[in-house]
Amino acid sequence: MACDFPQQVYNQNQNLVVSINHVGSTATLFLQNTGHNILQLTRILIGSSSGSGGFVLFLRPPGQPITWQFPSATLEQGSGATFFTLNNLPAGAVVSAQAEYIEVQDRARSCLF
Repeated sequence: MACDFPQQVYNQNQNLVVSINHVGSTATLFLQNTGHNILQLTRILIGSSSGSGGFVLFLRPPGQPITWQFPSATLEQGSGATFFTLNNLPAGAVVSAQAEYIEVQDRARSCLF
């Protein structure tokens, strides 16, 4: 869910939609490619804050320290997946996330006539 109405309007023009489903003490991060191009994810920041403090995790593609759950750094057009789950969050915790990516726009074609 977007943080506020301006963020919702901004997200309508983005190819990558970042959403968090927060139920009880568990928050699940879902990323969806709504555009027409392939997205190469480079880093995801996910954090939580509550009355007792907070934290931020810098998630990277598989094979690097603190990786996300999805087995790839590439998100094909029209696809989405769960990337991370936070467990044992305190009551009232606020969770937010951001994703950094590169959009693959250019393609080379070969056609036979």
